[in-house]
Amino acid sequence: MSRRDARKALVLGLPEPLRKALVRQSVAHVPLAYLVRQTLRRALDAGIGWEKTVSSGDRRPILVQLSCEERARLEMWISSRKVSEEEAVLSLISALLDEEATATDTKKG
Repeated sequence: MSRRDARKALVLGLPEPLRKALVRQSVAHVPLAYLVRQTLRRALDAGIGWEKTVSSGDRRPILVQLSCEERARLEMWISSRKVSEEEAVLSLISALLDEEATATDTKKG
């Protein structure tokens, strides 16, 4: 498969609050797809689960390239929670950002 192969790409409709949280976490102006992928990798590495499933937003969708390893790790969540690939990615990202925000608030307080 080539780098631009559609089978490696995932189309995500980020909800606006999630998009803003992703942009806020980075001081550099990097592409949103990069932020999504890096946050997803951190969530997968941390073994984060989620309480609520996040559905896609109505914003313009973005294309995120995923490796075969990332897709295989996502498959565990998809099969156990019976959700779509998009919902699994959005839920994992949201859960990680919520956990990081809680940890930051705890350090401040």
